[in-house]
Amino acid sequence: MKSIYYLALAIICLIIATGTISAQPFENNGWKNNPNLDFTEGGNFEDDFDADMMAEWWYLNGDTKLVGQNGEKKDFSFFVVLAHQEINETLQTNLGAEKPQSYMLSFNGLYFDGETEADFNFIDTNVSRENVTNYIAFGTPYVNYNYPDGSKSLTGNHLSGYHLDYETDRVDMDLYFQTNVDKTVDESVNSLNFTTYERSYGRLHGKITIDGVDYRVTQANGYMDHMIPSNNINHNYGELSWTTNMHGWSWSEVTTKNYQTIAYAVRGIDDGYDNYSYKHLTLLDKHTGKVLEEYSGNEIKINETNLIDTGYPDNTRSNNITRPETVTFSTSDSRLNVTITASQVAEFDYDPVSPFGKPVGFVDFMSHQPDGALIEYKGDRETGSAFYEYLVSDRVLW
Repeated sequence: MKSIYYLALAIICLIIATGTISAQPFENNGWKNNPNLDFTEGGNFEDDFDADMMAEWWYLNGDTKLVGQNGEKKDFSFFVVLAHQEINETLQTNLGAEKPQSYMLSFNGLYFDGETEADFNFIDTNVSRENVTNYIAFGTPYVNYNYPDGSKSLTGNHLSGYHLDYETDRVDMDLYFQTNVDKTVDESVNSLNFTTYERSYGRLHGKITIDGVDYRVTQANGYMDHMIPSNNINHNYGELSWTTNMHGWSWSEVTTKNYQTIAYAVRGIDDGYDNYSYKHLTLLDKHTGKVLEEYSGNEIKINETNLIDTGYPDNTRSNNITRPETVTFSTSDSRLNVTITASQVAEFDYDPVSPFGKPVGFVDFMSHQPDGALIEYKGDRETGSAFYEYLVSDRVLW
């Protein structure tokens, strides 16, 4: 779930960001008075959800085929996350902040053709709360996110399309994502209070520069969502992050010739590794953008196999944290089965500590499967690509 997540307590580190690069105003492109405007696209503050804190990120992945200037062909896949976290200003002051801060961050996984390991990058900073609107558009029917150093931005909406300008040490992506699918929503109160708005399937075009060589995108599928977890602070337990409310989650997106599935599953504190308090599985016709099937709760069975020792300690058990290499989602009516294998895995160990001395981080495993992911729907079997994420909260160490 893209995770996202990465957003725990850095906002109280009291590091005041330097630099005052302002985001340029985003033109409305004729959207004014358009009845199709969607105000869930823009940014939010925590009080929009009657919460003490919230995290928010825009996630985009892509599975691309590239052609270089000399005709060289290359496969390249990626995910990017652009995020921020907001904590109530009064609470920040009570915790000793001289000036309320907004926490901004971005991270990505890059999956190169022929390379077995993903290239993972993470960057974060704090900006003063009064200046965060220089970098993020709030309360708007479009996203306009600009990381303060100018290296990463996402602008646009579902009417005009989205523009991603994203630079790392190896890659510079100048891409456009256009979608025509119906917006779908995942939303839960327990065990994680979150809302996710999904613009699930779309086409990507543009240019990607890899190791200084320019490539044109000739074919590419993309997925986008906008996720917002939030919670109120429990001072007795030091719950200053949404990650402390859950044991972890499983998220996936699978795209084949005719179909796409999105699966969200969240484990509560008492669920351990064997159960999921929240389960939701959606099947779309990627050509028409229409939802074909939607399942939730006990209508879904999750089977996780081929457990891998991650090497990360689990103090509640005698062994280490494990992650499944293979996961299957099946439905009670036997109409839909989805199987994913985690290959090319990027690992993210986020381990800040709250002012109350409690861990508030997580370990996240984010994989891309270039082919072989299975969607079986009413006897029709198709294989394609998948992005799959398995996260374990550090709350298990409490």
